[in-house]
Amino acid sequence: MNIYFVIDIKGGKVVAGKSGERDKYEEIHKMSVLVDRSDVESVIDRVRPRNLYVADLDRIMGIGDNIPIIEKLNVKRLIADCGFRSLEETKKVNFIPVIGTETFNILELRDGNYIVSVDFKGNLLDRSGKFKNLEEILEYLNSFKLAGVLVLPIHSVGTMKYDFSLLEKALKISDHKILTGGGFKSLNDLYKAKDLGVDGVLIATAVHRGLIDVEIVRKGKI
Repeated sequence: MNIYFVIDIKGGKVVAGKSGERDKYEEIHKMSVLVDRSDVESVIDRVRPRNLYVADLDRIMGIGDNIPIIEKLNVKRLIADCGFRSLEETKKVNFIPVIGTETFNILELRDGNYIVSVDFKGNLLDRSGKFKNLEEILEYLNSFKLAGVLVLPIHSVGTMKYDFSLLEKALKISDHKILTGGGFKSLNDLYKAKDLGVDGVLIATAVHRGLIDVEIVRKGKI
């Protein structure tokens, strides 16, 4: 199973995510035992992840753009949610785009080398307004050729409490590789996801708190 280190970028700095309350996110060095600075380059140099997931919070919220910073990152595999609102935008980047249902109308989806992030914050975040739940949206996505599907309970980010019920539903329904993240707190959580058949897990908070060894994200696999 692939392990992706996560960085959320806001105002050009790496911030600590918590339950999707983006206006309250603080610079990562204030809660991390691993890094003492919050500029993107310093965090990456210290952590040295093999695989990286980036959320450009400014673009997701429509208030800025960190793509120039993201495109300079030197990792083995880079995937990023930059609040894409059209497929045309995804063609202009040099990483694997993550298309979030929070910002992208997936009724406009086509086959492509990108990951679709099915976003939850308590309930499904669906810009199209078409789908009521996880089951409906995953069945729709089964009709496309994609690089994968990310099941992302934003409400669990930074909480150390991952919602395995969503994941188990997704694995039963989806024909795609499944990635997930948000609340993983231990190696036991990671191995449980691996045993269930997950392709990739996104982690950050547990690494910054010293609960999961940084070597896990440096290897990029378990």
